[in-house]
Amino acid sequence: MAPHPHHSPSRDQKLDDARADRPRVSASDPVGRFHVARQRGGRPIALSAWRITTADQAVADAVGGLYGGVPQLLDTGDEHVVEVLSRHDHISVLLGGCGAVSLRMVMRGAGETFHVCDGTRFLEPTGARGSLCGCPASLADRKAAAQAGRGPTPEVRIGFRLADLPELGVFDLVSTSWELAAELPELATALDTAAVPVVGVLRYGLVEFTTRSGIAVSYRRPVVEIGRTQVLAQDAVRLAA
Repeated sequence: MAPHPHHSPSRDQKLDDARADRPRVSASDPVGRFHVARQRGGRPIALSAWRITTADQAVADAVGGLYGGVPQLLDTGDEHVVEVLSRHDHISVLLGGCGAVSLRMVMRGAGETFHVCDGTRFLEPTGARGSLCGCPASLADRKAAAQAGRGPTPEVRIGFRLADLPELGVFDLVSTSWELAAELPELATALDTAAVPVVGVLRYGLVEFTTRSGIAVSYRRPVVEIGRTQVLAQDAVRLAA
């Protein structure tokens, strides 16, 4: 499936896949991961529908059968990772309460991670865990610091089951979207007060705007909508192979 000709990957999309094509290493790890982009020649390529990777061929076959796309083995060296380029940008999901979503702020450089916090206190490294991290209180100020190269970026993690085939196991999505990070407190509150499992939709949303200089910009980002019992046929993107 070719990338949408009018979409360019955002910085969030570039980072979304930085550590994403990893197989499961234990029973507690997700059976697969959803992505907003893929790598080609070391460069991120924006897509028009969800991309899914897994270490389990049976999971890849089931996902391909559900959402379209032919499972393809990725060349990742010694790791066995199968990719499915789906034909849907809306997926019905089941979320297990507020514990299904989490946010941490991460700063990396020179091939290493040297700042991981919850916005107030350090989570990593171990020696600094629990001490004040010094990040601004507001997300807007954190974003400004990150854009200036002085602060960490968000790492949102969402765990879910596929509503159409929950027995496959838990999938996850890891996103650096600032918009998704801003929506997370409201989402966590809604999940906390709803009956478990929470039925929702994971949407591969399109953002379009024009800059002050008149340049048209568009990109995709993850959106989680809860309270919808199914993905309506007219909402689902079913692209030609």
